[in-house]
Amino acid sequence: MSSKPMGKIITVFNQKGGVGKTTTTCQLAGTFGHRGYDVMVADLDAQQTSASWLSRADGANFPATLWSGFRYKDSTAVELGKLASKYDLIFVDCAPAVDQPGTWASLLVSDLALIPTKLSPADTDALPAALALAKKALLTAGREYPVRIVPTAFRRNRADEKAALDAIAQDKNYPNFPPLSQVLSDRVAFTRSMLYGATVHSMPNAKDAITEIDALGDAVAKLLKIPANKRT
Repeated sequence: MSSKPMGKIITVFNQKGGVGKTTTTCQLAGTFGHRGYDVMVADLDAQQTSASWLSRADGANFPATLWSGFRYKDSTAVELGKLASKYDLIFVDCAPAVDQPGTWASLLVSDLALIPTKLSPADTDALPAALALAKKALLTAGREYPVRIVPTAFRRNRADEKAALDAIAQDKNYPNFPPLSQVLSDRVAFTRSMLYGATVHSMPNAKDAITEIDALGDAVAKLLKIPANKRT
């Protein structure tokens, strides 16, 4: 494979906070870093949670570069364009609101948009705003790229969460923006790894969490039309 960066931008966003946005961003970014890709995490949230995650242990445990880009606002798209020439993959962790200039700018230059969500009514009620923004961004940019919902903190034993996931899948308002079948369950390893500045791959007794994030990584690679593992 050519050593030239492929420059794919993955925007991870939602209207609501606390839905697993940073967890999804960092776990996926680290997963692809472990797979041999040159990865950057662009933290566009002023709270800088992704930045804190990657910076623990002086960044020794996380296979990605950090860019704290929340200050750039309207010029975010230009800056991401420059960075895309230097990295294979850029995972963008957006602020928890759909009216942020950085979120809009990132969506305009994305190759994939992921909308993490938990499945409580308060969380799913926020989805239409995020989906509408993605649709507007595609129309404004004049091009197509995949937009997918990522169920997070999923509890398989909860009938109400399964029903909520089914309802999202059957939403006729946004048939082109379906939920992924790959979910991130409610597992301690996903959040605990943040304390070590790592992904679940470095955590003990995290086999199920690793299986889930690897499956999500495979799905993302397929959507981006890139090899699941750059080393192979």
